Amino acid sequence: MNSRPENLSVPARQEVPEALTWDLQPLYASPDAWEADFARLAELAAPVLAMRGRLDSVAAVARLMDAETALDRVLEKLHTYAHLRHDEDTAAAANQAREARIRTRYAELAAQCAWITPELLAHPEEEIRAWLEAPELAACRRTLLKVLRNKPHVLSTAEETLLAGAAEVLSAGEQTYGLLANADLAFPDIPGSDGEPLSLTEGTYRTHLESPARSVRKAAFETLLGGYGKLRHTLASTLAATVKSHVFLARARKFPTALEAALFDDQVPAAVYDGLIAATHDALPAFHRYLDLRRRALGLADLDMYDLYVPLVPSCAAPVPLAQAREWVLAACRPLGAEYGEGLRLAFGARWIDWLESTGKRSGAYSSGCYDSPPYLLLNHHDRLDDAFTLAHELGHSLHSWLANRAQPHRTARYPIFLAEIASTVNELLLTHHLLELRGELAFRAHLLNHLCDSFKGTVFRQTMFAEFERDLHRWEEAGTPLTAEFLGEQYYELNRRYYGAGLAAHKAIALEWCRIPHFYYDFYVYKYATSFCAALVFARRLRAGAGVDAYLGLLRAGGSQDPLDAVAAAGVDLRDAGVLREAFAEFGAVLAELEAALAAAAG
Repeated sequence: MNSRPENLSVPARQEVPEALTWDLQPLYASPDAWEADFARLAELAAPVLAMRGRLDSVAAVARLMDAETALDRVLEKLHTYAHLRHDEDTAAAANQAREARIRTRYAELAAQCAWITPELLAHPEEEIRAWLEAPELAACRRTLLKVLRNKPHVLSTAEETLLAGAAEVLSAGEQTYGLLANADLAFPDIPGSDGEPLSLTEGTYRTHLESPARSVRKAAFETLLGGYGKLRHTLASTLAATVKSHVFLARARKFPTALEAALFDDQVPAAVYDGLIAATHDALPAFHRYLDLRRRALGLADLDMYDLYVPLVPSCAAPVPLAQAREWVLAACRPLGAEYGEGLRLAFGARWIDWLESTGKRSGAYSSGCYDSPPYLLLNHHDRLDDAFTLAHELGHSLHSWLANRAQPHRTARYPIFLAEIASTVNELLLTHHLLELRGELAFRAHLLNHLCDSFKGTVFRQTMFAEFERDLHRWEEAGTPLTAEFLGEQYYELNRRYYGAGLAAHKAIALEWCRIPHFYYDFYVYKYATSFCAALVFARRLRAGAGVDAYLGLLRAGGSQDPLDAVAAAGVDLRDAGVLREAFAEFGAVLAELEAALAAAAG
């Protein structure tokens, strides 16, 4: 099965073979079926709204929760279908309109239901705690516990209704950024090493950064960031609007800072966030040692930002076709057992995956679905080794959802992002070690060790740098500092210099990189990549040794039934302990030493 032509031309959506697209039939057989469910929303909302002013008993609360669950499940299906269709072709007007309609309806229904939490909290705390023991409310126990915990931050019914109604307006910055980046922004071709033009998109950008021709890498870097730079004032406005909305909501809900507001639902102390940044600063000398090794291995007088992705062992950078990637992932995940393997085979056989880049398709990769759908994967596969790792990563998310949905009721199946990144990173690490064992030749081993070092670079060092920038963005806004394009560029360049060190000659265009990072719109999301990577290292080591399988799968099946730090601790890793971070950075040092030795042996 061919996945991509070698010239990296991007096909139109209709040119992609059906077998390489996701099958959304389990959600809705057609857009008309979606419309029929959309038309039912008022009918489904009516039993919820009818309970207003009547939450006076266990039975009444149970009726409300049942009606709310029925409404939520249909809303989730509608939204999932709409956003998946949108992302497969972001430029299609019908897809844009469908997603906009469900977003608007979501906001309207949220405003209509904003009375629920204030009305529940109008009851004495002792009464609500008594409800927690009622059999009729067993499936809602965690919901009610979180309502109690949120009490200091819940406003009056009128205020909650106002905030809920403003949700779409407050997310306008993120929505505008998404359309600019995925639908409107286009880049000119760049010259290939043979003089032939190469297509440059967000999807092909990484491929060009892996080119052995430095001129191609530099052209891709300058052209892509230069394209974003032409919109830097607009993008500074969309980012500032998003940060302002985070700060506004935090203050409205009586949180001291936007950071504490964002961490509250997961019950993650700010000390964990700040501790990650501090521990990463302490580990920067080892990171700089890796960067210098990269410079020397590439034979460069000066290392630049566009030299950070090219493989150090280019002879091993062979294409990895889809069939090979599937085979590797299935084999690597065997330590996780038969049920996990069944889920992987379903993902491949039941068309959960949209494999290829196409014109208008959203860049990057993700896993997404709902309680009543398969956990779909969006990829932009280019037959690179990195794409095999991306497949393993996103399947980690999807299998997490699949296991949680099978084990948990609707209200506790959805897990927080904090936990999601553990499942995805464990799969990547299992694949790395499977490949290290599969092929023993020295060059390929060095290639994989380089990939593991690059995973540290991208998932811990780089994401922590993003987390520090995001923390500072909100601090600047809270202090009244205008977030202009010039200011953001200056601050980002300086932060990049601190992380990558004086030994890296950073191209001035890196000051524009903040323009193209969608995660800055996600309200303190990126730090979870780094903490999860550290936890995943421990879990993967145990799984490879045949230990802790039940505890790890128990963590996945638990979904959102516990606070994430407690769930991870119950499985044997306590991320509140700084020793976990130190252990992770020590492993980076050990892998780096092994890479240095492998490269020296290969050269000698």
